[in-house]
Amino acid sequence: MQLGLSYKRYQLDIPPAVWAEFFDQLTEENRGRLITLKLLDDQLGDFEVLRHTPLYGITYVAGGVARGAAGGDRPGGRGDLVVTVGRPQGLGEATYAHRVVCPQAVSIVTDEDGIVLSCTITNRDQAQSKISFQS
Repeated sequence: MQLGLSYKRYQLDIPPAVWAEFFDQLTEENRGRLITLKLLDDQLGDFEVLRHTPLYGITYVAGGVARGAAGGDRPGGRGDLVVTVGRPQGLGEATYAHRVVCPQAVSIVTDEDGIVLSCTITNRDQAQSKISFQS
């Protein structure tokens, strides 16, 4: 029986030590790509924050100081992760920022070609921010 094309997905956990560099590269490769941002929370419920909005950037901020391309580099405890989006036409600067306070885990799902399909950030309260990339 022929079932058609196989579509494989891979889940990868990103270690905290490389979050700054990982998100710099993810931003560089996906700036302007349309995303949907959902919050998944057992206590507050799930809801969609953004739909089909162009990604401007994702930055990991440690100890109040941006790490990587956004600024200096300082060791310390977990900080915040900030997702910013641009105008619907993809022109101009960032128009909205979503902050994940004290992220504890980051995982991505890719297709078989390594294209990122989604990124899930879990905070210390186990609530999740899920970024889905449009193809």
